[in-house]
This record gives sequence, C-alpha cells and structure tokens, in this order.
Amino acid sequence: MEVILGTILLGFAVLVTALVVSLHYHRKYSPILRQMSEQLAINTPKKTADDANTTEDADDANTTEDADNANTTEDADDANTTEDADEKLFRQVTDAIRKDQLYTVPKFGRTELVVRFRVTSNRISAAFSKAGTSVPEFIRECRLEHALNLMTERPDMPLVEIATASGFVHASTFTVDFKNKYGVSPMKYREENLKDKQKQNTVVQDTHAG
Repeated sequence: MEVILGTILLGFAVLVTALVVSLHYHRKYSPILRQMSEQLAINTPKKTADDANTTEDADDANTTEDADNANTTEDADDANTTEDADEKLFRQVTDAIRKDQLYTVPKFGRTELVVRFRVTSNRISAAFSKAGTSVPEFIRECRLEHALNLMTERPDMPLVEIATASGFVHASTFTVDFKNKYGVSPMKYREENLKDKQKQNTVVQDTHAG
C-alpha cells in the first residue's frame, strides 16, 4: 500500500514539474515566437505589394513607350502623307498654270487657284512654300519667260504689248521685274538680241557668198 501511494505521489510530482516547465517555456518563448510570426506576416504582404507595384510600373512604362513609339510612327506617316499631298498639289497647280498659260491673265493669283482646284488658300501657300517659292513669285517667273520668248520670236512687237500679253498689268512693273531677273532692261535686251541676229545673218550671207 505504501509502495503504491509513493508511486502515485512520484507521478504527480513529475506531472507538476512538467507542467511548471511547460508554463515557464510558454511564458518565456511565446512572445518571441509571436513577434517573429507577426513580423513575417507584416513583411510578406508588403514585399508582395512592392513587387506588384514594381511590375505595374514596368508595365506602365512599357505601355507608355509603346504608345510613344506608335505616336512617333503615326506622326511620321502623317508628315509623309502631308508632304506627298503638297508635292502632288504643287505639280498639278504649276502644270496647269504653264499648260493653260493662266499667268497671262492680268491679276491672276492665289484666289483663282483656290477656286480652280477647290482647296484652301493655306494649302496652296504651303505647297508652294515647300517647293521653295510662292504663288506670286512663280507667276512672275512664268510671265517673264513668256515675255522673253515673245521678244525673241517677235522683235517687231512693242514692249508694252509684250508686257500685256505676258500678264503684266503695268509696263513699268514688267521693266523692273525683267531687269531684276536678266540684269538688263527689256529694251536693252532687245537691242542686243537684234545685234546678235544681225551678226548671225551677216555671217550666213558671207558664207553663202563665199
């Protein structure tokens, strides 16, 4: 009986000791484990969020870069299209001016081109500007070339009539523009041209006579 009672007491003492040790361990290490657990819980979502933001920023950057590249290409295409359209318009307008001799009409200019080709005045100006000239300048060049041909082909035609036939409203304007382009006045040019022709005729006559 005494043996059994001693065994029970010994077992109870071991149980109490184990319980005390367990409680002591729990009190000592539980806060540390809980702190570590909380720290891991805090760090893990934050890292994931940072990674997500980094990925999202990279995607946004790529998307923006792609959009910029697309816009650049689109702008280049638009510029090329506009340039081609201006070149085509310039050729159409200048060909018509020369072929139909529109420049011979007094006071012919941009307004008449707008009506004829059904485009805006700005479009006309832009097309000529890209070609390195302007509507008035081009028309003036055509008139001077026309006048020069008339002076060569019809040396007996009065200069006033040549100016009018070439589209100049005033003979004085024709004289000034002609001298600015060719370096001499229309009258001086005609005199020199006649002298050259007389010399050529004399040479031809002497050749035939010889």
